[in-house]
Amino acid sequence: MVFCINNKVNEKIKSNLEPGTEQGILKRILFEWRNISILLFLYTLQGVPNGLAGSIPLLLQARGTNYSDQAIFSLVSWPFNLKLLWAPLVDAIYWKRMGRRKSWLVPVQYLIGVTLLFLSFHVDSLIDSLEIWVLTALMFFLNLLIATQDIVVDGWALNLLKRENVGLATTCNAVGLQIGRFIGYGLFINLASPDFSNKYLRTVPKSDVGVVTLSGFMFAWSIIYFVCTTLTFFCKKEKDADPEIENAEVDEDKRNITITSYLRLWRIIKLPAVQNCLIFCLTGNVVGLSSFIHDLKQVEAGLSKEVLAQLSVPLAPLGLLITVLMTKWTSGVRPMSLFRNTYGLTYVDRYAKSAFNLNDSTICRLLSTVIFAAMVPVTGFLNNHGTFPWWYFPSLLGIDIFATICFTCTGVAQVAFITKISDPAYGATYATLFNTGINVGAIGSVAVSLWLVDPLTVKSGSSDGLCSTVFDGYYVETIACVLIGVSWFYFWGNNAITELQAKPESAWKLGTVRDECQPV
Repeated sequence: MVFCINNKVNEKIKSNLEPGTEQGILKRILFEWRNISILLFLYTLQGVPNGLAGSIPLLLQARGTNYSDQAIFSLVSWPFNLKLLWAPLVDAIYWKRMGRRKSWLVPVQYLIGVTLLFLSFHVDSLIDSLEIWVLTALMFFLNLLIATQDIVVDGWALNLLKRENVGLATTCNAVGLQIGRFIGYGLFINLASPDFSNKYLRTVPKSDVGVVTLSGFMFAWSIIYFVCTTLTFFCKKEKDADPEIENAEVDEDKRNITITSYLRLWRIIKLPAVQNCLIFCLTGNVVGLSSFIHDLKQVEAGLSKEVLAQLSVPLAPLGLLITVLMTKWTSGVRPMSLFRNTYGLTYVDRYAKSAFNLNDSTICRLLSTVIFAAMVPVTGFLNNHGTFPWWYFPSLLGIDIFATICFTCTGVAQVAFITKISDPAYGATYATLFNTGINVGAIGSVAVSLWLVDPLTVKSGSSDGLCSTVFDGYYVETIACVLIGVSWFYFWGNNAITELQAKPESAWKLGTVRDECQPV
């Protein structure tokens, strides 16, 4: 009797779902709160090692490493660029009794726990001795596992949630990663800071260490990974595959599942709509390349890494709030309109609006890149042996808030669109293909931008043998990125957004399972 009543209640909730309205979104979240919580939890686990990988460059910079070494360490992000190579295997190879996604998720997360446990015994000494190549190799392997977990969770999200609610997976992705990265970056840097620990957390000050070390932090999270993976294994039963998906697999050549998987990937890439979207993903984030060096330049100019971490504290809840508030747009029919309005320039004359069919934009991602670069010489000018005027930190926080809004909106919009157009039958392959395009365009170019800083820097020597910087290569990169970004948006990107969102659902599918032709 209770089961029947609950079914009636669920059907009533489903009948009242109103996409694009606050009431409809809230009801959809309540209807699937268990699955949403699982996704949020898994993305948070994924974000913690990402945050730790982002904190290590600050630790290296504080120990006097150069930008060439930073460029070498930036290679740890390359597994996210290469994960497309094994994504088809994640879709195709699994133990049916355990489940398509759990067959990969459980062993991969146990391996992440083991890797964090191993690193906890060696990472501090590797950083102190600046063993860059060894440190890079170990973190590369850790990110290889994290990238595989990302493939699995992205694919599971498409089947874990109802088809009409897959837009909520974007919110889970963004919110979970924000929480995890804050834990691994902002929280860790502050807890590892002797000044912060002595001022806020200790009754008896210690001058040399914070309340945690990187090794201790990794050890704690290795235990958390072991416990959480065990709970996922025993407590979460994976749903049976969609009959349509099973029927699609029957048509595939089961004699060589590996070849079949990669042939399927090739068929997906050959779709014209997919090719256009991949080009957009590859080129859409070039304007922000120089921003990745911003924190390192601020540390070089005299701002401590602890202050940078403390400034990130209010940014974490802000990023979560923005993501939730943007759900109304990202779960709607045209999520990429948010990207367009965020990326475009704030002040556009009437001629440009008419010529390029632009809307007014209240946020300017291009402008945030310029402001970031301008703050570096301001920091160096105002630095007085580690102290700054009272108004400097509120100004820096305001700029960080502005940039967080810009980058969160554009990132969430892209992920929402990718989730919406991905075919659940091959969810891991689709989602990984587009996310790889984004990573190659944004993260994959970080190494190049770091390597170019020193060659593009102009220096002059003096009679006493000392060198002074005439023009920093960081500013050359910033100017180039902004010019390229403006040209890309006005001459191609804006029209590409309109065309991609106008394509029917059938344009994104292989055509072996579904024949619907509904607008995306």
